[in-house]
Formats: sequence, structure tokens, C-alpha cells
Amino acid sequence: MTAMTQKLAYLWGPISSFSGPLAALLVNKGWHLHVATKSSLNLFSLVPLDLKSTAHELLETALGGHDKFRTFRDRIKLIDESELNRATKYDAIVFCGLPPNFDEPRAPRAHWAAAQLPNLLKTLKGIPIYLISSIWGGVQHDGVVPEEFEFTRRKPLTQWEGVCQHYEQMLQKALESSLSPWYLVRIPMISGYAANGETLNFTGPSGIFREVAQLAEKTNGAVERRLRLRYNPDSMLSFLPADIASLMFWRYLEDENRPRICNIVNMQATLNQEWLQYAARAAGMQEVVAGEGDDLNLSGTLRKMLLDNIQVRTRNLFEVAGRYQLPPVRLDQDYFERVLKAGKHKRWGQPSTGEPKVLGYSERLAQYYFEEFVPAHFDLNLLKKVTTDGTTIGFLLKGPDRLGWMVRAEDESGKLVVERLDPNGERPRICFRFTGATMTQLIQSKLPLHRALLLREVEVDGPLFQALKVTNVIERFLKAHPMDAEKFESLQKQ
Repeated sequence: MTAMTQKLAYLWGPISSFSGPLAALLVNKGWHLHVATKSSLNLFSLVPLDLKSTAHELLETALGGHDKFRTFRDRIKLIDESELNRATKYDAIVFCGLPPNFDEPRAPRAHWAAAQLPNLLKTLKGIPIYLISSIWGGVQHDGVVPEEFEFTRRKPLTQWEGVCQHYEQMLQKALESSLSPWYLVRIPMISGYAANGETLNFTGPSGIFREVAQLAEKTNGAVERRLRLRYNPDSMLSFLPADIASLMFWRYLEDENRPRICNIVNMQATLNQEWLQYAARAAGMQEVVAGEGDDLNLSGTLRKMLLDNIQVRTRNLFEVAGRYQLPPVRLDQDYFERVLKAGKHKRWGQPSTGEPKVLGYSERLAQYYFEEFVPAHFDLNLLKKVTTDGTTIGFLLKGPDRLGWMVRAEDESGKLVVERLDPNGERPRICFRFTGATMTQLIQSKLPLHRALLLREVEVDGPLFQALKVTNVIERFLKAHPMDAEKFESLQKQ
């Protein structure tokens, strides 16, 4: 691969706290990316891939918003796993079947991801594949994580470590008959970006940061503000900011002389007794004191990680860092101030405690939504992709009044056209039918469209394949543009 070659990677796995930022970095560095997704027909599949609509939403967040995503939309293509074309010339496959943070929703299904590897290797023969694992998948009996693949692992100390071990062992089995060049990269848990403290989701070490911040708020004004914590001061909890971990992997990916196996960790080792002090001070606490017990609400897995003492060999990573001048990562007080600020701003991923206004169904609401809101917010280019042959899309409300609207893309005027649906007139090629109550849930993002279809709260008429394409587009729109109850009420008063 030369510097001028347009590089193309295939990313397999759920969009996680690592793979999301990695995808954003790769397209920013000039790579093109195909992201594997699963069909809405396979909702109950154990394969931990995202639906196309979910992957799109998470990638938008990782890239910094809808406008930023549109800037790179020519470099990112979301493709159903079953649509993989073996004739496509990929430069790399990045297999992220194991989300790095133990409490990410699809992490327990990692072994089902590894079971898909043989088929992927058979379809895309000869392409270098980069297998993303966790440092907790390779801990020896002496507590050391080597830069090796085949060795005797210790008995898992947590369910998470057992998941990681099982995943690596299944990868090893899948690679026995593979002729493709492969590389194994073990990474630690992922925390908020070094630049601004933000994160794609509040998993892994975010649990500690949240508890420290909330305890500091409870003790605000106390004369002695010490955090009593049950942990091992002389061990290290391995985690890295998402942007730094992505940067390290990208450097490794671009290195033609890369080692076969690489453990990516912080090259500036920080003991628990150091980084926890910084985190506490960032929250306004005086210090952290090690004790036999504490009142922090930490999961058992996270607690065990704080008490465990593992050491990670990183000789190969230091070689890569030397070639590419990777800067050391400082997990100092400034960093944790950014992390805590970002966490508080987003309420650590929890919904708002305030009771938001909820829209109730009315004919006026339906009229406003379809005739004013939808034309003002819908991406016409997106709609044209599923209406190239003149396909029309209808929305019909169940009930005696049979209110309905039909949406079409008018190429001549370049505008989205929404018109009242005449029950005795033209029949839309694709038609969604639902009650007014279901409509209010859908437009406020309180009910995902794919779930409403599974529960038969929404019915779809039309050719199956085209109906699926239209459903994906509608679901993306509903997620990107939820209806604001307060804004609607204020408009009615004008």
C-alpha cells in the first residue's frame, strides 16, 4: 500500500466505545470504510452486530454529529453482513467482535461473534485481518499478559475475564486453517476522549468516575472530604482514552513492520494510587484513602479489576511508538476534570430526572407533523435512494377517520412532497399503518420503529425488500429528529 492509494477497510462488530472512535479516525485519515450490520429481519440473532439504523446513529455520534457524518458519508458504507462481496478489494479487515468494556450490552455475545470468523475468512481470502481482543483475555497464572497467543491462561477471576478467554480461544481455533495474514491486538478498557472527556457510552471505568463525582456532590461543604475506597493502590486498572487507543491502533495498522501480536496500553504507567487521586481532586475531594470497605456502588467486575494486579508486556508497542513518535498519555487531574464535566453534562448516560412533556394524539398534531415537520427536516437525498422508481410512501392512521399522508420525492421541483392520502385514490407502493397512540410514541422516539413492527403495532404493506429499505430510512429519520412536545405546544399558541 502506498501513501497515495485509497485504502478500504471492512469493520466487523458492534459499534462500541472503541470501534466507533476508530471508524471516525480512519475516515478522517483518508480511509474508506465498509461497516457490517445485520438486517431488521435478524433482530433476534445472537450475532452482536448493530442494525443499520443503530450503526448509523452511533457513527454520527462518534464523528461529532449529523453534519459531520454527511461530510464523510461518501467514505462510509453500511452493508448487511449477508451482502458482503468477495470481489471487493479490501486493504484490511478489522474484527471487533468483543466490545472492550465489560458492561457494554453485546459483550457477553462475543463468542457468537468469534463463531462467525471462519466464514468471514473464507469469503475474504488473503486479506490481512486485525483481531481486536482484550488484555483480560490473555492473563497467565503469574498475572502477566504476554505478547503471545498460545499459552496457559489462569482461571478466570470474573465473568468478564471468562468471556474474553473464551473469545480468544475461539479466535485461535478459527485461525488454525486460515491462510490469511492475521494480527492480534489486545486493548484495555476505554474511557472518555483525552481532548474533551466525552465518550460514546458510559461503560467500563465510567462507573468509577460517576461514583466519585456523585460522592463528592453528597459531601459538598464537609470539613474533611476524603474518599474511602476498597482498591489495590499498587496495581493498575488498565484503561485508555478512546481517541488515544484509536490513534495507537491506526499507527499499528499503518506500520508495514508491525509485530504479529501487540498489547496496546498506556505507555506512561499510572498506579491506582496516582490516577485515583487525580480523579478525586478533579471532583473536589481532598484525597482517596484505601480501606477495607466503602459505600461506592461499583459492579463486582469493576471492583475485582481495582483489586487485581496484572502486568502487561508492551515491548512491541514501545517499538511502534518510537517509530511514530506517539505522545505519552497523561491521566492527570486536567484529564479527569474533562471526563467529569462531560459525564455530568450528559447525566452519565441516565435520562433526565425532570418529567418531559408528553404529546397526546390529536388530528392537529398529525397534520402538523406530516405536513410541516416532516418536509422541514427530511433529507430529500436519502429519500430519493429508496424512491428511484417513483415509489411512494404512505402513512395511514387506523380509525374511523382513516387519516393518511403520502410522501414522494419530486425530481422536477427538487422538493419533498407530502399530500393527504385519499383512501379511494392512488395507493402508495409502501404503506405504514398504525394507531394515533403509536404515532405519538414513534415521533417522540419513545418506541423504535423496528420494535413496533415486531410487536405488530405498525403494519407495512408492499414488496418486502423495498419495504425494508424504506423502513431503515424512516427509522433513521425518527431517531435523528424526535418531535419536541414543548416546541409543538408553543407553536399552537402563536
